[in-house]
Amino acid sequence: MTAKVDVRRGWPATGPSAPPRGWSRCPISGTWPSTATVDPRDVGDVAAARLLAADWTGRQVQAVHGPADLTWHGVAEIVSAATGHPVRAEQIGDDDLRPGLTAAGLTERQVEAVVGMAAGLRDSEPEDPRTVLTTTPTTLAAWAHEHLRPLLTA
Repeated sequence: MTAKVDVRRGWPATGPSAPPRGWSRCPISGTWPSTATVDPRDVGDVAAARLLAADWTGRQVQAVHGPADLTWHGVAEIVSAATGHPVRAEQIGDDDLRPGLTAAGLTERQVEAVVGMAAGLRDSEPEDPRTVLTTTPTTLAAWAHEHLRPLLTA
C-alpha cells in the first residue's frame, strides 16, 4: 500500500482578481472566518512531519488553519499595518469575480471552478474544526511583513 497525506489549506487570502490598489476583493462575506492565512512553509512543515512519522501508513487528511480565525476586514487591517499601505476588503458578487479571474489568465473552466468554490464556501463553516493539531504558528502579520512589505518598498 502506498502512503499518502492530504494537507488541506484554507481559502487563499489573496486571489488572482485585480482590484484597485489597496483593495482586497473576494466573493466571501467580510465576516466569514478566513482560515486561509497559512504560511506555505507551515503547510510544508505539517506535510513533512506527517510523512516522516515512523508510525504513519495509509492515507491521512490534515487540515491547517493558521494561528487565528480572521474576518476579511481583519485580514485587510493586518496587511495594512504590516505593509504600511492601506488595504480594505470589499465583498463582490460572482459576476464581478469572473472578469478578474479571466484577466489573470484563467481558462473559462478554471474561472467557473473558482467561482463555484467561492459560492460553496460563502455561507459554510470550515469542514475541519480548528484544533491544536491544525493550528500553525506563522501569523499573517509576520508573513505579510516578510513577503509583501519588501515588494511594496522596492
